[in-house]
Amino acid sequence: MRPGYKQTAVGLIPEGWEVDSIGNVFRLINGRAFKPDDWKSQGTPIIRIQNLNDPNMPFNYSTAPVEDRHRIEAGDLLFAWSGTTGTSFGARVWKGPSGVLNQHIFKVITDERKQDPAFSLLTFQRIQEDIEKQAHGFKASFVHVKKSDLVKVCLSLPPIPEQRAIVEVLSDVDALLGALDRLIAKKRDLKQAMMQQLLTGQKRLPGFHGEWEVKTLGELASVSKGTQLHSSEANLSGKFAHLNGGITASGYTDKSNTPGSTIAISEGGNSCGYVQFMEESYWCGGHCYSICPNSIENRFLYHALKGRQSSIMGLRVGSGLPNVQKTALLSFKLRYPPIPSEQTAIAKVLSDMDTEIAALEKRREKTRALKQGMMQELLTGRIRLVSEASNIVAFPQAEPAAAKTTKSHNWQINEAVVISVLAKHFGSEQWPLGRKRYTKFSYLLHRHEERQAEGYLKKAAGPYNPETKYKGPEAIAIKNGYIRKHVGKNASGFVAADQIAKAENYFSQWYGDDALRWLEQFRYKKNDELELLATVDMAMEDLRRAGQTVDLGRVKKIIQDSPEWTPKLQRDIFSDANITRAIDICLNMFA
Repeated sequence: MRPGYKQTAVGLIPEGWEVDSIGNVFRLINGRAFKPDDWKSQGTPIIRIQNLNDPNMPFNYSTAPVEDRHRIEAGDLLFAWSGTTGTSFGARVWKGPSGVLNQHIFKVITDERKQDPAFSLLTFQRIQEDIEKQAHGFKASFVHVKKSDLVKVCLSLPPIPEQRAIVEVLSDVDALLGALDRLIAKKRDLKQAMMQQLLTGQKRLPGFHGEWEVKTLGELASVSKGTQLHSSEANLSGKFAHLNGGITASGYTDKSNTPGSTIAISEGGNSCGYVQFMEESYWCGGHCYSICPNSIENRFLYHALKGRQSSIMGLRVGSGLPNVQKTALLSFKLRYPPIPSEQTAIAKVLSDMDTEIAALEKRREKTRALKQGMMQELLTGRIRLVSEASNIVAFPQAEPAAAKTTKSHNWQINEAVVISVLAKHFGSEQWPLGRKRYTKFSYLLHRHEERQAEGYLKKAAGPYNPETKYKGPEAIAIKNGYIRKHVGKNASGFVAADQIAKAENYFSQWYGDDALRWLEQFRYKKNDELELLATVDMAMEDLRRAGQTVDLGRVKKIIQDSPEWTPKLQRDIFSDANITRAIDICLNMFA
Protein backbone atom coordinates (compact mmCIF):
# COMPACT_ATOMS: atom_id res chain seq x y z
CA MET A 1 0.00 0.00 0.00
CA ARG A 2 1.22 3.49 -0.80
CA PRO A 3 2.76 5.14 2.28
CA GLY A 4 0.52 7.80 3.81
CA TYR A 5 -2.65 6.26 2.34
CA LYS A 6 -5.31 3.89 3.63
CA GLN A 7 -7.77 1.47 2.06
CA THR A 8 -11.43 2.41 2.61
CA ALA A 9 -14.93 1.74 1.30
CA VAL A 10 -14.30 4.30 -1.45
CA GLY A 11 -10.84 3.02 -2.31
CA LEU A 12 -7.35 4.24 -1.47
CA ILE A 13 -7.35 7.72 0.10
CA PRO A 14 -4.82 9.80 2.07
CA GLU A 15 -4.48 9.11 5.80
CA GLY A 16 -5.88 12.52 6.75
CA TRP A 17 -9.07 12.09 4.74
CA GLU A 18 -12.36 10.75 6.10
CA VAL A 19 -15.13 8.60 4.61
CA ASP A 20 -18.74 9.60 5.17
CA SER A 21 -22.12 9.33 3.45
CA ILE A 22 -24.23 11.82 1.55
CA GLY A 23 -26.85 11.60 4.30
CA ASN A 24 -24.37 12.68 6.98
CA VAL A 25 -22.80 15.52 5.00
CA PHE A 26 -25.84 16.95 3.20
CA ARG A 27 -29.47 17.66 3.91
CA LEU A 28 -31.66 16.93 0.88
CA ILE A 29 -34.92 18.90 0.57
CA ASN A 30 -37.31 17.79 -2.17
CA GLY A 31 -39.12 20.40 -4.22
CA ARG A 32 -42.81 21.18 -4.04
CA ALA A 33 -45.29 19.13 -6.11
CA PHE A 34 -46.96 21.58 -8.48
CA LYS A 35 -49.91 20.66 -10.67
CA PRO A 36 -50.56 22.24 -14.09
CA ASP A 37 -53.49 24.05 -12.51
CA ASP A 38 -51.00 25.77 -10.17
CA TRP A 39 -49.06 27.31 -13.07
CA LYS A 40 -49.61 31.00 -13.63
CA SER A 41 -48.38 33.53 -16.20
CA GLN A 42 -46.67 35.64 -13.55
CA GLY A 43 -45.47 35.40 -9.97
CA THR A 44 -42.52 33.40 -8.61
CA PRO A 45 -40.60 31.34 -11.20
CA ILE A 46 -40.96 27.57 -10.72
CA ILE A 47 -37.56 25.89 -11.12
CA ARG A 48 -38.16 22.68 -13.10
CA ILE A 49 -35.69 20.16 -14.51
CA GLN A 50 -36.26 21.74 -17.94
CA ASN A 51 -34.93 25.03 -16.55
CA LEU A 52 -31.82 23.28 -15.22
CA ASN A 53 -31.09 21.84 -18.66
CA ASP A 54 -31.77 24.98 -20.68
CA PRO A 55 -31.38 28.47 -19.17
CA ASN A 56 -33.50 29.86 -22.03
CA MET A 57 -36.46 27.60 -21.25
CA PRO A 58 -39.52 29.73 -20.32
CA PHE A 59 -40.62 29.52 -16.69
CA ASN A 60 -43.94 28.52 -15.27
CA TYR A 61 -44.94 30.73 -12.33
CA SER A 62 -46.63 30.38 -8.95
CA THR A 63 -48.57 32.98 -6.99
CA ALA A 64 -48.68 30.87 -3.80
CA PRO A 65 -46.55 31.83 -0.75
CA VAL A 66 -43.08 30.29 -0.90
CA GLU A 67 -41.73 28.41 2.11
CA ASP A 68 -38.07 29.02 2.91
CA ARG A 69 -37.31 25.31 2.43
CA HIS A 70 -38.44 25.55 -1.20
CA ARG A 71 -37.00 28.97 -2.01
CA ILE A 72 -34.06 28.89 -4.44
CA GLU A 73 -31.44 31.61 -4.87
CA ALA A 74 -28.55 31.95 -7.30
CA GLY A 75 -25.62 29.87 -6.01
CA ASP A 76 -27.77 27.14 -4.42
CA LEU A 77 -26.71 23.54 -5.10
CA LEU A 78 -29.46 21.45 -6.68
CA PHE A 79 -29.64 17.73 -7.46
CA ALA A 80 -32.07 16.45 -10.09
CA TRP A 81 -32.92 12.96 -8.87
CA SER A 82 -35.03 12.09 -11.90
CA GLY A 83 -33.99 12.50 -15.53
CA THR A 84 -31.62 11.25 -18.21
CA THR A 85 -28.06 10.26 -17.32
CA GLY A 86 -25.41 12.62 -18.61
CA THR A 87 -27.86 15.51 -19.08
CA SER A 88 -30.60 16.38 -16.59
CA PHE A 89 -29.78 13.79 -13.90
CA GLY A 90 -27.30 14.96 -11.25
CA ALA A 91 -26.01 18.06 -9.48
CA ARG A 92 -25.46 21.60 -10.67
CA VAL A 93 -25.33 25.10 -9.18
CA TRP A 94 -28.35 27.28 -9.90
CA LYS A 95 -27.41 30.55 -11.62
CA GLY A 96 -30.69 32.38 -11.02
CA PRO A 97 -33.21 33.90 -10.90
CA SER A 98 -34.72 33.42 -7.45
CA GLY A 99 -37.61 30.99 -7.52
CA VAL A 100 -39.46 28.09 -5.94
CA LEU A 101 -38.21 24.52 -6.36
CA ASN A 102 -40.29 21.96 -8.24
CA GLN A 103 -40.51 18.27 -7.40
CA HIS A 104 -37.90 15.77 -8.71
CA ILE A 105 -35.13 18.13 -7.58
CA PHE A 106 -33.36 18.22 -4.22
CA LYS A 107 -32.13 21.44 -2.67
CA VAL A 108 -28.78 20.44 -1.14
CA ILE A 109 -27.73 21.97 2.20
CA THR A 110 -24.13 21.30 3.20
CA ASP A 111 -22.97 20.62 6.76
CA GLU A 112 -20.20 23.23 6.85
CA ARG A 113 -18.50 21.50 9.77
CA LYS A 114 -17.61 18.66 7.40
CA GLN A 115 -17.39 20.27 4.01
CA ASP A 116 -16.88 23.68 2.49
CA PRO A 117 -20.02 24.51 0.45
CA ALA A 118 -17.88 25.51 -2.55
CA PHE A 119 -16.49 21.95 -2.59
CA SER A 120 -19.92 20.32 -2.64
CA LEU A 121 -20.48 20.37 -6.40
CA LEU A 122 -17.08 18.72 -6.93
CA THR A 123 -18.09 16.02 -4.45
CA PHE A 124 -21.24 15.18 -6.38
CA GLN A 125 -19.38 15.23 -9.69
CA ARG A 126 -16.81 12.83 -8.25
CA ILE A 127 -19.43 10.30 -7.07
CA GLN A 128 -21.87 10.75 -9.98
CA GLU A 129 -21.15 7.26 -11.29
CA ASP A 130 -21.75 5.71 -7.84
CA ILE A 131 -25.05 7.60 -7.60
CA GLU A 132 -26.14 6.40 -11.04
CA LYS A 133 -25.54 2.81 -9.94
CA GLN A 134 -28.19 3.34 -7.26
CA ALA A 135 -30.66 4.73 -9.81
CA HIS A 136 -33.62 2.73 -11.01
CA GLY A 137 -33.67 2.23 -14.76
CA PHE A 138 -29.93 2.99 -15.04
CA LYS A 139 -29.71 1.07 -18.32
CA ALA A 140 -32.70 2.95 -19.75
CA SER A 141 -32.78 6.49 -21.04
CA PHE A 142 -34.75 7.84 -18.06
CA VAL A 143 -33.71 7.11 -14.48
CA HIS A 144 -34.45 8.18 -10.93
CA VAL A 145 -32.84 7.56 -7.56
CA LYS A 146 -34.62 7.18 -4.23
CA LYS A 147 -33.58 9.45 -1.39
CA SER A 148 -33.15 6.37 0.82
CA ASP A 149 -30.57 5.02 -1.64
CA LEU A 150 -28.89 8.35 -2.33
CA VAL A 151 -28.12 9.14 1.31
CA LYS A 152 -26.20 5.85 1.65
CA VAL A 153 -23.68 6.66 -1.09
CA CYS A 154 -20.20 7.02 0.41
CA LEU A 155 -17.80 9.85 -0.31
CA SER A 156 -14.28 10.83 0.68
CA LEU A 157 -13.72 14.06 2.60
CA PRO A 158 -10.39 15.90 2.54
CA PRO A 159 -9.74 18.33 5.42
CA ILE A 160 -11.55 21.61 4.82
CA PRO A 161 -8.33 23.60 4.09
CA GLU A 162 -7.50 21.09 1.36
CA GLN A 163 -11.06 21.29 0.02
CA ARG A 164 -10.66 25.05 -0.30
CA ALA A 165 -7.29 24.69 -2.00
CA ILE A 166 -8.76 22.24 -4.53
CA VAL A 167 -11.66 24.59 -5.22
CA GLU A 168 -9.29 27.51 -5.74
CA VAL A 169 -6.98 25.74 -8.16
CA LEU A 170 -9.89 24.37 -10.21
CA SER A 171 -11.50 27.80 -10.15
CA ASP A 172 -8.32 29.16 -11.70
CA VAL A 173 -8.74 26.66 -14.55
CA ASP A 174 -12.40 27.65 -14.87
CA ALA A 175 -11.32 31.28 -15.10
CA LEU A 176 -8.92 30.36 -17.90
CA LEU A 177 -11.68 28.48 -19.70
CA GLY A 178 -13.98 31.46 -19.29
CA ALA A 179 -11.30 33.77 -20.67
CA LEU A 180 -10.79 31.44 -23.65
CA ASP A 181 -14.54 31.32 -24.26
CA ARG A 182 -14.72 35.11 -24.25
CA LEU A 183 -11.70 35.42 -26.53
CA ILE A 184 -13.08 32.87 -28.98
CA ALA A 185 -16.43 34.67 -29.03
CA LYS A 186 -14.63 37.96 -29.63
CA LYS A 187 -12.58 36.47 -32.47
CA ARG A 188 -15.71 35.02 -34.05
CA ASP A 189 -17.43 38.38 -33.85
CA LEU A 190 -14.41 40.05 -35.43
CA LYS A 191 -14.39 37.47 -38.20
CA GLN A 192 -18.11 37.92 -38.80
CA ALA A 193 -17.64 41.68 -39.10
CA MET A 194 -14.65 41.17 -41.41
CA MET A 195 -16.64 38.79 -43.61
CA GLN A 196 -19.46 41.30 -43.83
CA GLN A 197 -17.04 43.97 -45.02
CA LEU A 198 -14.69 41.98 -47.25
CA LEU A 199 -17.23 39.67 -48.91
CA THR A 200 -19.53 42.52 -49.90
CA GLY A 201 -16.85 44.90 -51.12
CA GLN A 202 -17.65 47.44 -48.38
CA LYS A 203 -13.98 47.25 -47.37
CA ARG A 204 -11.19 46.71 -49.92
CA LEU A 205 -7.77 45.39 -49.10
CA PRO A 206 -4.86 47.71 -49.98
CA GLY A 207 -4.00 47.82 -53.68
CA PHE A 208 -7.34 46.60 -55.02
CA HIS A 209 -10.09 48.57 -56.75
CA GLY A 210 -12.66 48.19 -59.50
CA GLU A 211 -16.23 46.94 -59.70
CA TRP A 212 -17.34 43.53 -58.45
CA GLU A 213 -19.43 41.15 -60.56
CA VAL A 214 -22.51 39.04 -59.80
CA LYS A 215 -22.87 35.48 -61.08
CA THR A 216 -24.70 32.32 -60.11
CA LEU A 217 -22.98 29.46 -58.35
CA GLY A 218 -23.62 27.35 -61.48
CA GLU A 219 -21.56 29.82 -63.53
CA LEU A 220 -18.69 29.79 -61.07
CA ALA A 221 -18.49 26.10 -60.10
CA SER A 222 -19.77 22.63 -60.80
CA VAL A 223 -22.26 21.21 -58.31
CA SER A 224 -22.35 17.41 -58.01
CA LYS A 225 -24.57 15.29 -55.83
CA GLY A 226 -22.75 12.46 -54.10
CA THR A 227 -23.28 8.71 -54.37
CA GLN A 228 -24.93 6.57 -51.74
CA LEU A 229 -22.40 4.27 -50.09
CA HIS A 230 -23.48 0.73 -49.28
CA SER A 231 -23.63 0.13 -45.55
CA SER A 232 -21.16 -2.73 -45.83
CA GLU A 233 -18.53 -0.32 -47.19
CA ALA A 234 -18.69 2.09 -44.25
CA ASN A 235 -16.81 1.37 -41.05
CA LEU A 236 -15.22 3.15 -38.11
CA SER A 237 -11.61 2.59 -39.10
CA GLY A 238 -11.59 3.53 -42.77
CA LYS A 239 -9.12 6.02 -44.20
CA PHE A 240 -11.67 8.47 -45.61
CA ALA A 241 -14.53 10.35 -43.96
CA HIS A 242 -18.04 9.50 -45.16
CA LEU A 243 -20.02 12.73 -45.39
CA ASN A 244 -23.70 12.09 -45.93
CA GLY A 245 -25.68 15.22 -45.22
CA GLY A 246 -24.65 15.90 -41.64
CA ILE A 247 -22.30 18.45 -40.17
CA THR A 248 -19.89 15.71 -39.10
CA ALA A 249 -18.84 12.53 -40.86
CA SER A 250 -21.42 9.75 -40.49
CA GLY A 251 -18.69 7.11 -40.71
CA TYR A 252 -15.51 6.16 -42.54
CA THR A 253 -14.65 4.17 -45.63
CA ASP A 254 -11.61 2.78 -47.38
CA LYS A 255 -12.34 4.67 -50.59
CA SER A 256 -13.16 8.22 -51.65
CA ASN A 257 -14.99 9.83 -54.54
CA THR A 258 -14.07 13.47 -53.91
CA PRO A 259 -10.62 15.07 -53.64
CA GLY A 260 -9.57 17.25 -50.73
CA SER A 261 -9.73 21.07 -50.69
CA THR A 262 -13.32 21.04 -51.90
CA ILE A 263 -16.54 22.53 -50.57
CA ALA A 264 -19.33 20.30 -49.28
CA ILE A 265 -22.96 21.36 -48.75
CA SER A 266 -25.48 19.15 -46.96
CA GLU A 267 -28.38 18.17 -49.22
CA GLY A 268 -30.92 16.70 -46.81
CA GLY A 269 -31.90 16.47 -43.16
CA ASN A 270 -32.02 19.06 -40.39
CA SER A 271 -28.58 20.39 -41.33
CA CYS A 272 -29.30 20.71 -45.05
CA GLY A 273 -27.63 23.75 -46.54
CA TYR A 274 -24.67 23.57 -44.14
CA VAL A 275 -21.41 24.65 -45.82
CA GLN A 276 -18.02 23.26 -44.90
CA PHE A 277 -14.53 23.00 -46.37
CA MET A 278 -13.11 19.48 -46.63
CA GLU A 279 -9.32 19.55 -46.37
CA GLU A 280 -8.82 15.83 -47.10
CA SER A 281 -10.30 13.46 -49.67
CA TYR A 282 -13.66 12.03 -48.60
CA TRP A 283 -16.68 10.07 -49.75
CA CYS A 284 -19.49 12.41 -50.75
CA GLY A 285 -22.68 10.53 -49.88
CA GLY A 286 -26.13 10.62 -51.42
CA HIS A 287 -27.29 13.50 -49.19
CA CYS A 288 -24.34 15.76 -49.89
CA TYR A 289 -23.16 18.09 -52.68
CA SER A 290 -19.54 18.68 -53.65
CA ILE A 291 -18.73 22.11 -55.08
CA CYS A 292 -15.73 22.39 -57.43
CA PRO A 293 -14.88 25.94 -58.61
CA ASN A 294 -13.99 26.51 -62.28
CA SER A 295 -13.60 30.27 -62.55
CA ILE A 296 -13.16 31.48 -58.96
CA GLU A 297 -10.61 30.94 -56.22
CA ASN A 298 -11.53 27.89 -54.12
CA ARG A 299 -11.10 29.33 -50.62
CA PHE A 300 -12.78 32.59 -51.57
CA LEU A 301 -15.82 30.68 -52.82
CA TYR A 302 -15.97 28.77 -49.55
CA HIS A 303 -15.91 31.96 -47.48
CA ALA A 304 -18.44 33.62 -49.81
CA LEU A 305 -20.84 30.69 -49.35
CA LYS A 306 -20.16 30.39 -45.64
CA GLY A 307 -20.80 34.10 -45.22
CA ARG A 308 -24.27 33.51 -46.60
CA GLN A 309 -24.94 30.33 -44.67
CA SER A 310 -28.41 31.39 -43.52
CA SER A 311 -29.46 32.28 -47.08
CA ILE A 312 -28.37 28.87 -48.37
CA MET A 313 -30.26 27.14 -45.56
CA GLY A 314 -33.23 29.28 -46.61
CA LEU A 315 -33.27 27.35 -49.90
CA ARG A 316 -34.53 24.19 -48.18
CA VAL A 317 -37.90 22.76 -49.17
CA GLY A 318 -40.09 20.11 -47.57
CA SER A 319 -41.19 19.74 -43.98
CA GLY A 320 -40.75 16.16 -42.76
CA LEU A 321 -37.28 15.68 -44.26
CA PRO A 322 -36.21 19.03 -45.74
CA ASN A 323 -33.66 19.22 -48.54
CA VAL A 324 -31.84 21.74 -50.72
CA GLN A 325 -32.35 21.06 -54.40
CA LYS A 326 -29.53 21.23 -56.91
CA THR A 327 -31.38 23.69 -59.17
CA ALA A 328 -31.66 26.12 -56.25
CA LEU A 329 -27.92 25.93 -55.60
CA LEU A 330 -27.03 26.41 -59.26
CA SER A 331 -29.09 29.60 -59.45
CA PHE A 332 -27.80 30.99 -56.12
CA LYS A 333 -26.21 34.40 -56.84
CA LEU A 334 -22.85 35.54 -55.48
CA ARG A 335 -21.04 38.86 -55.66
CA TYR A 336 -17.27 38.59 -56.11
CA PRO A 337 -14.18 40.52 -57.27
CA PRO A 338 -13.14 39.41 -60.78
CA ILE A 339 -9.42 39.83 -60.02
CA PRO A 340 -8.07 36.42 -58.80
CA SER A 341 -5.38 38.02 -56.62
CA GLU A 342 -8.02 39.93 -54.64
CA GLN A 343 -10.01 36.74 -54.17
CA THR A 344 -6.86 35.04 -52.86
CA ALA A 345 -6.00 37.95 -50.55
CA ILE A 346 -9.51 38.04 -49.05
CA ALA A 347 -9.51 34.26 -48.61
CA LYS A 348 -6.15 34.39 -46.82
CA VAL A 349 -7.33 37.03 -44.33
CA LEU A 350 -10.42 35.00 -43.45
CA SER A 351 -8.59 31.65 -43.43
CA ASP A 352 -5.95 33.07 -41.08
CA MET A 353 -8.74 34.13 -38.73
CA ASP A 354 -10.23 30.62 -38.96
CA THR A 355 -6.84 29.14 -38.11
CA GLU A 356 -6.50 31.41 -35.09
CA ILE A 357 -9.97 30.51 -33.84
CA ALA A 358 -9.31 26.78 -34.39
CA ALA A 359 -6.07 27.04 -32.39
CA LEU A 360 -7.93 28.73 -29.52
CA GLU A 361 -10.66 26.07 -29.63
CA LYS A 362 -8.03 23.35 -29.55
CA ARG A 363 -6.39 25.03 -26.58
CA ARG A 364 -9.76 25.25 -24.86
CA GLU A 365 -10.38 21.52 -25.37
CA LYS A 366 -6.92 20.70 -24.03
CA THR A 367 -7.59 22.90 -21.01
CA ARG A 368 -10.92 21.13 -20.41
CA ALA A 369 -9.17 17.78 -20.63
CA LEU A 370 -6.50 19.04 -18.26
CA LYS A 371 -9.17 20.11 -15.79
CA GLN A 372 -10.80 16.67 -15.93
CA GLY A 373 -7.44 15.06 -15.28
CA MET A 374 -6.73 17.46 -12.41
CA MET A 375 -10.13 16.75 -10.87
CA GLN A 376 -9.50 13.01 -11.01
CA GLU A 377 -6.11 13.38 -9.33
CA LEU A 378 -7.14 16.00 -6.76
CA LEU A 379 -10.47 14.47 -5.73
CA THR A 380 -8.93 11.04 -5.16
CA GLY A 381 -5.97 12.44 -3.22
CA ARG A 382 -3.37 11.15 -5.67
CA ILE A 383 -2.14 14.75 -5.89
CA ARG A 384 -2.12 16.82 -2.71
CA LEU A 385 -2.32 20.61 -2.52
CA VAL A 386 -2.28 20.98 1.25
CA SER A 387 -0.37 18.92 3.79
CA GLU A 388 1.78 19.39 6.83
CA ALA A 389 4.88 21.35 5.86
CA SER A 390 7.03 18.80 7.65
CA ASN A 391 5.71 16.15 5.26
CA ILE A 392 6.64 18.21 2.24
CA VAL A 393 10.34 18.71 2.83
CA ALA A 394 12.94 18.40 5.52
CA PHE A 395 14.28 21.87 6.21
CA PRO A 396 18.07 21.94 6.68
CA GLN A 397 19.66 22.92 9.94
CA ALA A 398 20.79 26.51 10.14
CA GLU A 399 24.43 27.16 9.28
CA PRO A 400 26.60 30.07 10.38
CA ALA A 401 26.35 33.17 8.24
CA ALA A 402 28.80 33.03 5.39
CA ALA A 403 29.49 34.38 2.00
CA LYS A 404 27.12 33.60 -0.86
CA THR A 405 27.24 29.85 -1.54
CA THR A 406 26.20 27.51 -4.29
CA LYS A 407 24.97 24.87 -1.85
CA SER A 408 22.05 22.98 -3.45
CA HIS A 409 18.69 23.08 -1.74
CA ASN A 410 15.07 22.21 -2.39
CA TRP A 411 13.00 24.62 -4.53
CA GLN A 412 10.24 24.78 -1.91
CA ILE A 413 12.77 25.74 0.75
CA ASN A 414 14.30 28.35 -1.54
CA GLU A 415 10.94 30.02 -2.20
CA ALA A 416 9.98 29.87 1.48
CA VAL A 417 13.15 31.82 2.27
CA VAL A 418 12.56 34.32 -0.55
CA ILE A 419 8.97 34.99 0.54
CA SER A 420 10.04 35.36 4.16
CA VAL A 421 12.85 37.84 3.45
CA LEU A 422 10.62 39.86 1.14
CA ALA A 423 7.97 40.00 3.89
CA LYS A 424 10.59 41.21 6.37
CA HIS A 425 12.10 43.94 4.19
CA PHE A 426 9.07 45.06 2.15
CA GLY A 427 6.18 44.44 4.54
CA SER A 428 5.10 45.87 7.89
CA GLU A 429 2.34 45.52 10.46
CA GLN A 430 0.48 48.38 8.80
CA TRP A 431 1.20 47.21 5.24
CA PRO A 432 1.69 43.40 5.23
CA LEU A 433 3.21 42.01 2.04
CA GLY A 434 0.42 40.49 -0.04
CA ARG A 435 0.78 37.57 -2.44
CA LYS A 436 0.23 39.75 -5.49
CA ARG A 437 3.10 42.04 -4.53
CA TYR A 438 5.58 39.44 -3.31
CA THR A 439 5.06 37.48 -6.54
CA LYS A 440 6.28 40.45 -8.60
CA PHE A 441 9.28 40.96 -6.29
CA SER A 442 10.22 37.27 -6.47
CA TYR A 443 9.86 37.20 -10.27
CA LEU A 444 12.19 40.19 -10.65
CA LEU A 445 14.63 38.72 -8.12
CA HIS A 446 14.92 35.43 -10.00
CA ARG A 447 15.38 37.23 -13.30
CA HIS A 448 18.17 39.33 -11.77
CA GLU A 449 19.95 36.51 -9.94
CA GLU A 450 19.35 33.48 -12.16
CA ARG A 451 18.51 35.11 -15.51
CA GLN A 452 15.27 33.12 -15.62
CA ALA A 453 12.10 32.83 -13.56
CA GLU A 454 10.77 29.30 -13.80
CA GLY A 455 7.22 28.18 -13.06
CA TYR A 456 5.56 31.55 -13.63
CA LEU A 457 2.30 31.58 -15.61
CA LYS A 458 0.58 34.32 -17.60
CA LYS A 459 -2.15 35.21 -15.12
CA ALA A 460 -4.44 38.24 -14.93
CA ALA A 461 -2.21 40.10 -12.44
CA GLY A 462 0.94 39.36 -14.42
CA PRO A 463 3.50 36.54 -14.03
CA TYR A 464 2.32 34.30 -11.18
CA ASN A 465 3.66 31.03 -9.78
CA PRO A 466 0.75 29.16 -8.14
CA GLU A 467 3.09 26.56 -6.68
CA THR A 468 4.33 29.02 -4.06
CA LYS A 469 0.87 28.88 -2.52
CA TYR A 470 -0.21 25.33 -3.31
CA LYS A 471 2.99 23.29 -3.15
CA GLY A 472 4.58 24.23 0.10
CA PRO A 473 6.69 27.43 0.24
CA GLU A 474 4.15 29.56 2.10
CA ALA A 475 3.30 26.67 4.42
CA ILE A 476 7.00 25.99 5.07
CA ALA A 477 7.68 29.64 5.86
CA ILE A 478 4.77 29.76 8.31
CA LYS A 479 5.53 26.35 9.82
CA ASN A 480 9.12 27.33 10.52
CA GLY A 481 8.14 30.63 12.11
CA TYR A 482 9.72 32.85 9.46
CA ILE A 483 6.46 34.66 8.61
CA ARG A 484 2.89 34.82 9.79
CA LYS A 485 -0.34 35.92 8.22
CA HIS A 486 -1.45 39.35 9.38
CA VAL A 487 -4.43 41.62 8.76
CA GLY A 488 -3.27 45.22 8.99
CA LYS A 489 -5.27 48.41 9.05
CA ASN A 490 -4.84 48.89 5.32
CA ALA A 491 -4.22 45.40 3.92
CA SER A 492 -3.69 41.71 4.67
CA GLY A 493 -0.70 39.55 3.87
CA PHE A 494 2.52 38.34 5.48
CA VAL A 495 4.85 39.89 8.05
CA ALA A 496 8.07 38.64 9.64
CA ALA A 497 7.75 36.21 12.56
CA ASP A 498 10.06 35.21 15.43
CA GLN A 499 12.41 32.98 13.42
CA ILE A 500 12.92 35.36 10.48
CA ALA A 501 16.66 35.63 11.25
CA LYS A 502 17.13 32.03 10.12
CA ALA A 503 15.53 32.78 6.76
CA GLU A 504 17.70 35.88 6.37
CA ASN A 505 20.77 33.74 7.05
CA TYR A 506 19.86 31.35 4.25
CA PHE A 507 19.06 34.21 1.90
CA SER A 508 22.45 35.76 2.59
CA GLN A 509 24.17 32.48 1.80
CA TRP A 510 22.25 31.85 -1.40
CA TYR A 511 21.81 35.34 -2.83
CA GLY A 512 24.06 37.69 -0.87
CA ASP A 513 23.23 41.15 0.44
CA ASP A 514 23.53 42.76 -3.00
CA ALA A 515 20.26 41.13 -4.06
CA LEU A 516 18.32 43.01 -1.42
CA ARG A 517 20.04 46.26 -2.31
CA TRP A 518 19.07 45.68 -5.95
CA LEU A 519 15.43 45.12 -4.95
CA GLU A 520 15.34 48.44 -3.08
CA GLN A 521 14.66 50.25 -6.37
CA PHE A 522 11.15 48.73 -6.34
CA ARG A 523 10.23 49.56 -2.73
CA TYR A 524 7.98 52.49 -3.56
CA LYS A 525 6.72 51.21 -6.89
CA LYS A 526 2.97 50.67 -7.06
CA ASN A 527 1.63 47.21 -7.82
CA ASP A 528 0.53 48.36 -11.29
CA GLU A 529 4.08 49.44 -12.12
CA LEU A 530 5.51 46.14 -10.88
CA GLU A 531 2.90 44.28 -12.93
CA LEU A 532 3.86 46.30 -16.02
CA LEU A 533 7.57 45.54 -15.62
CA ALA A 534 7.11 41.81 -14.90
CA THR A 535 4.56 41.34 -17.69
CA VAL A 536 6.64 43.15 -20.31
CA ASP A 537 9.79 41.30 -19.28
CA MET A 538 8.04 37.92 -19.51
CA ALA A 539 6.76 38.84 -22.99
CA MET A 540 10.28 39.88 -23.99
CA GLU A 541 11.62 36.52 -22.81
CA ASP A 542 9.03 34.74 -25.00
CA LEU A 543 10.25 36.73 -27.98
CA ARG A 544 13.91 35.98 -27.25
CA ARG A 545 13.22 32.25 -26.99
CA ALA A 546 11.43 32.41 -30.33
CA GLY A 547 14.41 34.24 -31.87
CA GLN A 548 12.33 37.36 -32.58
CA THR A 549 13.26 41.01 -32.23
CA VAL A 550 11.88 42.78 -29.17
CA ASP A 551 9.77 45.82 -30.03
CA LEU A 552 6.50 47.44 -28.99
CA GLY A 553 4.35 45.69 -31.59
CA ARG A 554 5.64 42.20 -30.81
CA VAL A 555 5.39 42.68 -27.05
CA LYS A 556 1.78 43.83 -27.42
CA LYS A 557 1.07 40.81 -29.64
CA ILE A 558 2.33 38.46 -26.89
CA ILE A 559 0.07 40.20 -24.38
CA GLN A 560 -2.90 40.21 -26.74
CA ASP A 561 -2.53 36.50 -27.58
CA SER A 562 -2.74 35.45 -23.93
CA PRO A 563 -6.42 35.19 -22.88
CA GLU A 564 -5.73 36.33 -19.31
CA TRP A 565 -3.42 39.13 -20.44
CA THR A 566 -5.54 40.55 -23.25
CA PRO A 567 -7.56 42.90 -20.95
CA LYS A 568 -4.33 44.57 -19.82
CA LEU A 569 -4.12 46.46 -23.09
CA GLN A 570 -7.29 48.34 -22.15
CA ARG A 571 -5.64 49.79 -19.00
CA ASP A 572 -3.76 53.07 -18.90
CA ILE A 573 -0.70 51.46 -17.29
CA PHE A 574 -0.32 49.33 -20.44
CA SER A 575 -0.42 52.25 -22.87
CA ASP A 576 2.05 52.19 -25.76
CA ALA A 577 4.19 54.79 -24.00
CA ASN A 578 4.34 52.78 -20.77
CA ILE A 579 5.09 49.50 -22.54
CA THR A 580 7.90 51.21 -24.48
CA ARG A 581 9.25 52.64 -21.21
CA ALA A 582 9.10 49.21 -19.57
CA ILE A 583 10.97 47.62 -22.48
CA ASP A 584 13.81 50.12 -21.99
CA ILE A 585 13.89 49.53 -18.21
CA CYS A 586 13.96 45.74 -18.60
CA LEU A 587 16.67 45.93 -21.24
CA ASN A 588 18.82 47.90 -18.79
CA MET A 589 18.01 45.71 -15.78
CA PHE A 590 18.53 42.33 -17.42
CA ALA A 591 21.03 43.15 -20.18
